[in-house]
Amino acid sequence: MEARSGAADAQEWLDGALTEGAGESSEWYVIALRQSGKNYDYSKYADALERYIDTDKTASATSRQKYALAMLAAGRADSPFIASTLRDTVGEQGIMSWVYGLHLLNNGVASDGFTVAEVVDKLLSMKLADGGWALTGEHADVDVTAMTVQALAPYYNSDENVRAAVDGALDLLSAKQNDGGDYSSYGMLNSESTAQVITALSSLGIDSAADTRFIKNDNTLFDGMLQYKLGNGSFSHKSGGAYSHIATVQVYSALVSYMRCLDSRGSLYIIDKNVTEPSSETDAENNSAPDRNISKTVNYKYWAVLAVAVIAVNVCIILFIMGRHQPKNFIFVLMVAAVVIAVIFFTDFRSASDYYNGGGESKKDIIGSVTLTIRCDKILGLDKPEKFQSSDYLPSDGIILDATSFDITEGDTAFSILAEAARKNKMQMENKGSVSGANGMAYIKGINYLYEFDYGDLSGWIYRVNGVQPSVSCGEYTLSDGDMVEWLYTLDLGNDYK
Repeated sequence: MEARSGAADAQEWLDGALTEGAGESSEWYVIALRQSGKNYDYSKYADALERYIDTDKTASATSRQKYALAMLAAGRADSPFIASTLRDTVGEQGIMSWVYGLHLLNNGVASDGFTVAEVVDKLLSMKLADGGWALTGEHADVDVTAMTVQALAPYYNSDENVRAAVDGALDLLSAKQNDGGDYSSYGMLNSESTAQVITALSSLGIDSAADTRFIKNDNTLFDGMLQYKLGNGSFSHKSGGAYSHIATVQVYSALVSYMRCLDSRGSLYIIDKNVTEPSSETDAENNSAPDRNISKTVNYKYWAVLAVAVIAVNVCIILFIMGRHQPKNFIFVLMVAAVVIAVIFFTDFRSASDYYNGGGESKKDIIGSVTLTIRCDKILGLDKPEKFQSSDYLPSDGIILDATSFDITEGDTAFSILAEAARKNKMQMENKGSVSGANGMAYIKGINYLYEFDYGDLSGWIYRVNGVQPSVSCGEYTLSDGDMVEWLYTLDLGNDYK
């Protein structure tokens, strides 16, 4: 993993790419890295995550729970954020907010709102007739079932109701396994579902490579998962696909979980309490590794910084010539220059005409076309949030963009086409997370000024392709000729579009 990020070792990866991605793409990696049993210094990452949490006031319930688990992994168990998250988020965003809430309780986080028994009972009550769990609907989903088992695992040997429910879930997961050893979710064979099952079995102390219930046609779960391995050691979501951040981090987590199982070290999500500081001189040296390199790409920002520096030097020379030798004069000039440079680095200077430029140059090497629709019809008839009372951004018919055709080239994703549509139609759009490389986890926060949580804790934007809601981020879903893409504003995590 660190090799792909350009880091020489895990500590440099942690201090560099993972710290840079704090709050957006790094949390599951940090948790798995902590649970690997090796000693690293998490202070830079923890500081970055705390800064991110302080500035991101719109995080969903499950995102906050993920941050809380990562804070535990990073050695910040005393952070007030962890306790407040447990108090305010459990059950607020469907089944996964119960699952992650139980993980926090399993780590000893105190709560005056929920007990372990209450959350366990709630999860057991959400079990479906076929023996598993799902985000929505009446049929179990492999991933959600496996993740629920992971949270319930600590009570398997002490609670007969948990044991009965988990045994039924294992029967279901065994039955759903394909002959190749892997699983499908939302109709697609993929690596992540297999990784989640390995993590679930490992949390129960079950050897995923040896249990005969999970060997099909002589293929184990690992045979199934390794079908998606790429030449550089990373993993793809689907067979023959490109690198996927989500797939890679889930496989890494599964491998760490399996190693913990073999060593009888317990569940992946019950954070070890005895790994806090580097334990050797080598580790200490790694901790002092230089900060991650800033891109050497020469662009307008660097020329602007150079210009500011030259101006600052010239002003200092003029002050000196004029006899104004007081240190405060030079300090003031340098402080102003530093502020200007900071603004240049952290601001993306683009005019409206630059961004809303009709979609840019004509595409080359077109491989087909897709149809894109953007709708918010589920909010029709509901009281508008105050910010929309005097605006025209909410269409009266709920259609922000009617069915429109877009040419696609190799590698175009559900995100890239949405971004193109926003530019061509001069439509506001805000996303969270990167859309390429190691942090390819784009999440759409707002379209046409309609944002997640504007209509409640379960509201926000989802996307469907050919009527199916994919299990990967929009930045990772590669489109094909003829696809029909819909961006839909949901009031209930997508349940209202079933």
